Amino acid sequence: MSFRTGWSPDAPTVIRRIGSYYYVRHHGHEYACRLRARLKKEKVHVAIGDRVRLDEVDDVHRSAWIVDVEPRFNLLPRPTLANVDQVVIVMAADAPPFSPQTLDRFLVLAAQSGIEAVVCINKRDRVSAERLHEMIAPYEGAGYPVVTTTAKGGEVSELWRVLNNRVSVLAGPSGVGKSSLLNALQPGLALKANEVSEKLGRGRHTTTFASLYVLQGPDGEALVGDTPGYSHMDFGALPPTELGWLFPEMKPHIPHCRFPDCLHREEPDCAVKTHAAMPPERYASYLRFLEEVLATEKRLSDTSLKVEETVKRKSAGGGVEKKLVKLGVVARTDSRRVAKQKLAGISVEDLASESEDDWHEDDEEFLEP
Repeated sequence: MSFRTGWSPDAPTVIRRIGSYYYVRHHGHEYACRLRARLKKEKVHVAIGDRVRLDEVDDVHRSAWIVDVEPRFNLLPRPTLANVDQVVIVMAADAPPFSPQTLDRFLVLAAQSGIEAVVCINKRDRVSAERLHEMIAPYEGAGYPVVTTTAKGGEVSELWRVLNNRVSVLAGPSGVGKSSLLNALQPGLALKANEVSEKLGRGRHTTTFASLYVLQGPDGEALVGDTPGYSHMDFGALPPTELGWLFPEMKPHIPHCRFPDCLHREEPDCAVKTHAAMPPERYASYLRFLEEVLATEKRLSDTSLKVEETVKRKSAGGGVEKKLVKLGVVARTDSRRVAKQKLAGISVEDLASESEDDWHEDDEEFLEP
């Protein structure tokens, strides 16, 4: 990874991939590019959003070769997107119903990735001004940039101001209107958008792959990724003590807790519980997420112990330790010494005492007539 040096519309940037072709935005045009054999041989992974170096650029046929990939300053794993300036988390004011816990989950995941987050409440026309204020107040108080939109009404000017001259990703549950927002920002995109299911109260996924769209605005250009919606999102192997640092309201008070491993629940002299101005809904989200990461930590620890039980260590000389897999009782075979001892203990009388019922029918040809 590297530090961000700034994005320019002239910087060759991979915006999508189809088969073996990478489509690169360069000097206001799209070029169909392929990888040089060296990059394939070295198994260089080219992600959407990567800044690349081009060679043999054909401005007539809009084609070129990708010869190198510039260092990334970040990388989103699911879906894979590189060099993202910000994540715009889109939630609906209604249809599907607004879920503070889902929004909190997206915000924590963005913070875990080290990417700035912007909150966008779409379908603002479906609720009253008072209800809209209740939704956004906790997040404005926490310091998040918040914008409100109505995609179907074309009221997206607030959103454009945060997208201009940046590489952004729209994230959020299905059905909140991400594709509709992109259509409102750039009508020529004509992205597919589905209505919310009346039976389930949530949307269906209309985006199935990651790509970057080029949006032309009145005062600049923006690259925006419309990522697939997710039904299940976890925090991976996040240490429980690090979860609080991903909540802006808690972060400044954590160093003042009495115990360095304070989880901000029932510990004495917890500065977070004493001084953090945290709405009850946000704190409830923290406690729910804490249960998840604690359960994940326990599961990983139990798995590690099980693996440890199947491994034995043996000195290999020179201070080097070798790890050997322990075989189960069924998988073990006798050593040659033990096998000889067992054979030596078998007498002729033992063999003669076997009844004919002990013989297999396939062995009849070896019996004397």
